Amino acid sequence: MSVFDDPITKLRIAHSVQDVALALNLDPAKLFYVIQNSENGSYYKKFEIPKKSGGVRQISRPLRGLALAQDRLAAVLAAHYKPKSFVKGYIKGESFHTNAKYHERQKWVLNLDIKDFFPSINFGRVRGLFISRMFGFNERVATILARIVTFENGLPQGASTSPIIANIIAHNLDKQLIVLAAKERLRYTRYADDITFSSSQKTVPSALIKLWEPEKGDRKITLSSAVYDAFRQSNFEINEGKIRIQFPYERQEVTGLIVNKKANVWRRDISNLRMKLHAARKHGAENAAKLFVGESANAEQFWQHITGWLAYIRQIRGNDDPVVAKLCKQAILAGLKGTNWIRRSADMVREFDVFLSHASEDKEKARKLKDKLEEKEVRVFFDENSISWGDSIVEKINNGLLKSLYFAPVLSETFAKKGWTNKELNSAIQSNIGRKGRILPIVMPGFSVAENYPLLNETLYRSWPAEEHEEGDFLEEISDQILLKIHKSHQDKTDLG
Repeated sequence: MSVFDDPITKLRIAHSVQDVALALNLDPAKLFYVIQNSENGSYYKKFEIPKKSGGVRQISRPLRGLALAQDRLAAVLAAHYKPKSFVKGYIKGESFHTNAKYHERQKWVLNLDIKDFFPSINFGRVRGLFISRMFGFNERVATILARIVTFENGLPQGASTSPIIANIIAHNLDKQLIVLAAKERLRYTRYADDITFSSSQKTVPSALIKLWEPEKGDRKITLSSAVYDAFRQSNFEINEGKIRIQFPYERQEVTGLIVNKKANVWRRDISNLRMKLHAARKHGAENAAKLFVGESANAEQFWQHITGWLAYIRQIRGNDDPVVAKLCKQAILAGLKGTNWIRRSADMVREFDVFLSHASEDKEKARKLKDKLEEKEVRVFFDENSISWGDSIVEKINNGLLKSLYFAPVLSETFAKKGWTNKELNSAIQSNIGRKGRILPIVMPGFSVAENYPLLNETLYRSWPAEEHEEGDFLEEISDQILLKIHKSHQDKTDLG
């Protein structure tokens, strides 16, 4: 592509609306009409959406030709803009999740919020950006473009151009704050208007915060003059009501996620979703919609609301997460239809704690372990109990493997020679790649793991005693260990949400 085919170059040599239209591949007459009417409201639809934290957000969504002009310009700006690594909002490959993950397991986390981020970036600031050395457009073109992307003297929430322009203009603020962060060895990110500092050091530098009180609970925080100067010099204001510092003994939150350990959703969000699904199952989706979405909401809007929450939780916790699977199953039982990924996830709900795999020749010994585990209320997949007359054996075994927390193969010479047992073990080994520690091998006397299953050679296994009189103590000990693993796994899931 010739340099003169580059839209940025075309805009730099442009002098008129017609030149701008040609640079953006738009009809000149239509663009002229759009610009003439961009401020009278005819090209915007205004509405409100609820904020997760309470209150509402004002949205001004561009319509028709103005929306097309903004989309074309946004693509041109995106090709020219090279974001820094600490910018996490509205950037391809970045998200509220990657922003939160960057601040996991820190000694303290400080959150700041830019007041009225989009509305504070007015026509004059945008026009000045387009005239600046970064773009170098002449004054007339800068005026034309600023009129395309601003509404009511600010960046409209809903326009495709607003995020990238806001990120570019906020660079002056980022530049000053990252210098402060680097000097004090702090972590720094900005996700749109949400700014986060964190550190693995216990001490909070006075260059960032002068003081806070009290030590615990709701605090009054006084930021340093350097922070206020950075905001003032960049023509932004701090939202004083949203300054907070959080320590490891508290819930540390970054862009809506808890980051004390692993970035995760709030437990209350999962509890609230369970409550909504319970209400839908008991009273119907129409009634639940009016209670949880809005007085005029219907069942379809309720299920859209639920699907959005399920997708959000899955994005954070992962596709194979058991909490997500249970929520999806509750949604299906409550009446949600037609969403394939939710159905697939619901099918993964754990029904067994342990899949006890064994050759038929070892069934007598395996049954002793099964009985001991069931005495301790462990749910065991055991073929003679879990597969009924008329069931598909393949389907039941695959279902048992998928829905078991642990896989305990009783390894022996006969086990190694059987087709079914080897298929079960191979399937468990494959799933163990994503679920470390899932396989709990039990080895019969005289069997060599290294010779028969080299992939399991580095997995710690337990040896079945050669003497029958030692079996009682062995079964008691190993069942206790399995029960402890199950409890720990459930506790880990609880801790994460």
